[in-house]
Amino acid sequence: MSTQRPKTMSTAKESFRASAVSADSRSEVISHSDSDEEWEPGNEDKPASDVTIYNYYNMGPAFGKKFPLPYIRLMIAQVVKEKLANKTYNQLEALKWIREVADDINIKMKGRGSSPRFKHVVNVMLYQQTGAGCFYGARAIWDELSDDYVTFTFDGGSFICITAVFGCYQY
Repeated sequence: MSTQRPKTMSTAKESFRASAVSADSRSEVISHSDSDEEWEPGNEDKPASDVTIYNYYNMGPAFGKKFPLPYIRLMIAQVVKEKLANKTYNQLEALKWIREVADDINIKMKGRGSSPRFKHVVNVMLYQQTGAGCFYGARAIWDELSDDYVTFTFDGGSFICITAVFGCYQY
């Protein structure tokens, strides 16, 4: 028994395709679909050799999409001045003030201050101004092209508050 169909017979699918095409091209459609060359092994479509494929993985923030320093500096200044204005240093209240400032900045950073693929760290330090010195430092593995930070210092008369927000690009 032969697996090939006679060329004169057509199936319902082919007649439907042929009826949607003009009379001049009907023979081409039917003969093309019945072609034996189409079913031969090794006659698959070959990939185009003139196509260039570019890597789409981002190796850093897009142009103009770095950590928004001016907005964050303004936002930090507003939050710190709002929470700490007209207060005098009290050791029992200082911990509560620091948490309020850090939480408020963190919430605002998740809203309008957030940038795609950036992680942020909020650090708030408050100390009494008695004439003693204070040293503040931070270290990190840093990518100068994409990572950045903002600091704001508030002098409340009896205390000083130093706030820092670090933005790190997530690769």
